Amino acid sequence: MAKFSFHCQCYKKENINGIDRHNRRKNKHYGNQDIDTACSKFNRVFITPDTTLYQACKKQIEERVLSHGSRVTRSSNWLAECIFSYPEELPADRADEYFTLVIEYMQNKLGKDNVIQAISHADEAYSRGTGLQHLHLDVIPITADYRLSSKSLINRDFILSVHNELPKYLQRHGFNVERGSAEHEAAGLSTKEYKKAMDKEASLIDQRLNALSDEYNRLAEAYNALVIQKKHLEQRNMKLAYDLINHRHISR
Repeated sequence: MAKFSFHCQCYKKENINGIDRHNRRKNKHYGNQDIDTACSKFNRVFITPDTTLYQACKKQIEERVLSHGSRVTRSSNWLAECIFSYPEELPADRADEYFTLVIEYMQNKLGKDNVIQAISHADEAYSRGTGLQHLHLDVIPITADYRLSSKSLINRDFILSVHNELPKYLQRHGFNVERGSAEHEAAGLSTKEYKKAMDKEASLIDQRLNALSDEYNRLAEAYNALVIQKKHLEQRNMKLAYDLINHRHISR
């Protein structure tokens, strides 16, 4: 029987654009060498906002949290991303059905409005034959009482309940899958999927470092231009001052 596994991690607002670009395959280069963008045509978008993921999260928070008087701080997690692997022991042609059931379960468990994006990746599985098809399911952790609180929704009880309930839900729909081993439940992750999750995190870090490097270079160029402009202005002002002094001396 195939083993069920998933991983869940929370992110702050500054991470969302990087997650969105990674999930929708909008980057030109990836730190994860298993990704083959030529095979990205095999990926599937189940749910995605019309705008960017960041803009969609911001709108939901404004309408469903801030408008009700609840506070959002800089330390608040704006997003929780759950990654569900499709077990390699199951028929390859049923992956979309499997992920559709996972999405339905998560919508029922956390609220349909909270599941803001769901995209499956097959381009890592196809490229080298070593990866697993997996679903990136993004959740805004907004509670029923209008709070943005990942601690209330995405906690250990949530992780354990998904491990207990979702395999049974999938079994009822004809998938020969069972609960994963207890040693990985705290992370919500199988050993194989843990490596893939760490590769994804490393890729996101690479993207953020590249963005920060580009921003630093841009600011450095702007600073150098201002230094040169300041020097020219000082030289011009000095010349104007000398010309004014000489003019007054000649006038006398």
